[in-house]
Amino acid sequence: MRNLHDLPRVRLGVFPTPFYRLDRLSEQYGRGIWIKRDDLCGVALGGSKVRKLEFVLAEALDQGCDTVFTTGGAQSNHAALTAACAARLGMKCILLLKRRGVTEHRGNLVLDELFGAEVRLLDTDSYDEIYAEMHRIGGALEQAGHKCCYIPVGASTALGAVGYVSGAREIAVQAMAAGVRLGHIVS
Repeated sequence: MRNLHDLPRVRLGVFPTPFYRLDRLSEQYGRGIWIKRDDLCGVALGGSKVRKLEFVLAEALDQGCDTVFTTGGAQSNHAALTAACAARLGMKCILLLKRRGVTEHRGNLVLDELFGAEVRLLDTDSYDEIYAEMHRIGGALEQAGHKCCYIPVGASTALGAVGYVSGAREIAVQAMAAGVRLGHIVS
């Protein structure tokens, strides 16, 4: 097993993100309640998915990929953040999203477009069908000389999980520096 620091990583977010006590809420519930603000990571509207993408996209770059595919619901935060990170890295992003929920041109669908992603809404609830379509489109791109990276919904892979490990380590260091003994972490 490799050390966390030995894994390829591309810096996309501004870390560490703020960690601070919510005084009024702590007073209301009679215990110290702190918040970790990954929404302030500096990428799009932020979120912890950026931590996963730092590792997943670093691997894609190391493999020479120039095109990224991912999926989710029509308003997927993961998809929007993947589009933002891919744009930052100069990679083409193709989002195959489930055509359910809010599909009007608003919210994350507007952001996806602003980040330069190609968005395709599919009439299916089957991720197996979506992944098959990804590989069909990717196969044609690869025949044209592109190299594709296929990121499953939520970047839910072992490598993606490493992003959360780095976030947990960050929380531990910040809590220790603040003199806080963590009892529970709620995500």
